[in-house]
Amino acid sequence: MTLTKSDYYYLEKIKTWEKELANHQSSNVKIYRKYMELGLSFLPETAKEQIYMLLDSSLFHFHSILFNSTFQKNTADKLIESARLFNEDIVQLEEMKTLTSDQLYSIAKQQIAYYRLFAFGQGAASGSGKTSFLLSDLLAVLAINLRSIQVIASIYGRPANSPYEIMTVLKVFHAACLPKMLQKEAWHQLMAELDNYREEFFYKGTEEIMDEHVFSLLLKQSIKMILILHFSKKSPYFSILLGGGANYQFTKKITDFAHKYYQKSYLDLKNSS
Repeated sequence: MTLTKSDYYYLEKIKTWEKELANHQSSNVKIYRKYMELGLSFLPETAKEQIYMLLDSSLFHFHSILFNSTFQKNTADKLIESARLFNEDIVQLEEMKTLTSDQLYSIAKQQIAYYRLFAFGQGAASGSGKTSFLLSDLLAVLAINLRSIQVIASIYGRPANSPYEIMTVLKVFHAACLPKMLQKEAWHQLMAELDNYREEFFYKGTEEIMDEHVFSLLLKQSIKMILILHFSKKSPYFSILLGGGANYQFTKKITDFAHKYYQKSYLDLKNSS
């Protein structure tokens, strides 16, 4: 299928973004990895492996709960309704890919804006300093961002209803969580797997998702909680903005990366068909 002028426009935007990833200094990567190794040196290898396995299993089941919920069915119906405004023949999510890149971009941006606002609201609630909101903040952030990737995947005709697509969502989530300077390598790995993608059902690659970088995410979450507890009594408005802003920026980072991936997937598949 021949790519349109709009398709080439989005491909150029993705190429520009890829160049920005490549511009991050490799020296920063070495420093980051050095301090990560130093920080994790107190943990035995067996303990780290068990933690990674537990997190992988928890993330997989968390994903399944979200995808098989009533909320997922309602969201799927809304996405199909949005798609039918452009093409009334669409009756299932897999057919979303028949829309043009401009139409898909329009639907995706609406959903992305919703999840970023949702994340800000959740962060603002945790910024109030109330224990219940603070304790549930990490799970809420994970749920919002996993959900946002599931929705973006569905918009581009790749709902996570097979082992292959489930693993892809989780790998995209992991890659999006990485510091910018490490995303280049993760992006190349996702692109290499994308080269072999032809609507596979079973996933044939490595199934390990979590690694030492998850501790960086947990550390940032802990620092955020400490700052919120500190400022919630002295300056509650600042702590609310801190919580909301931190969650918004995290979700922006996740959704930007995920959108680029599924947009590239759609354009590559269209170009090769």
